Amino acid sequence: MSDQLFIVLRVCLLALVYLVFLRVLRAVWMETRAEVAPARLAAAPISAPRPMATAAAPAVALQVTAAAPTTVPSPAARLVVLAPPSIAGHAFAVDGETTIGRAHGCAVAIDDAHISKLHARVSPDGDGWILEDLGSTNGTLLDGEKVTAPTPIDRGNKIMIGEIVLEFV
Repeated sequence: MSDQLFIVLRVCLLALVYLVFLRVLRAVWMETRAEVAPARLAAAPISAPRPMATAAAPAVALQVTAAAPTTVPSPAARLVVLAPPSIAGHAFAVDGETTIGRAHGCAVAIDDAHISKLHARVSPDGDGWILEDLGSTNGTLLDGEKVTAPTPIDRGNKIMIGEIVLEFV
C-alpha cells in the first residue's frame, strides 16, 4: 500500500478515537448534570408540605396533573413522601390504578435519573391494594424487600423507588 493511503487511514482512525472520546465525555457530562439537577415531582398534592429548614436540600418543583377518574376501594389511600427531606410531607392521592415513574403520563411523575419511565404501579385489588414493579431497571422496594411480583400492601408500608421513600397511608 502507498504512504498516502496509510496517512488517510491514520487520520480516519484518529478522528474515530476523538469521536468516541467526545461521546464518552458527553455521556459523563449528562450523567453528572442529572445527579445535580433537583428532583421534580408532578402530581396532585393533597396536603401542604411540612416546612423543613435545610440548607443543603435542593428545591423541588411540584406540578399538578389531572388523573382519569376511576373506582377506588374504600377508604381512599395516599402516598406520602418521607425522603428526601427537601420534599418530605407531600402527599399524593392514589385514585384507582396509580403509576409512578419518570414519564409525564404517570400519576406520580418523579424526575430522577434512578427511576424508570414507568417504574411501579399501585392498584386496587378487591378490598385492598397491590404494588407491582413494572420491569424497572433499579427495582422497587417494599419495606426493604425487592418487589418481584404483584404484592399486597397495607397502610404504613414504605415504598422505595430510586432515592424517593413513600409511605402508603
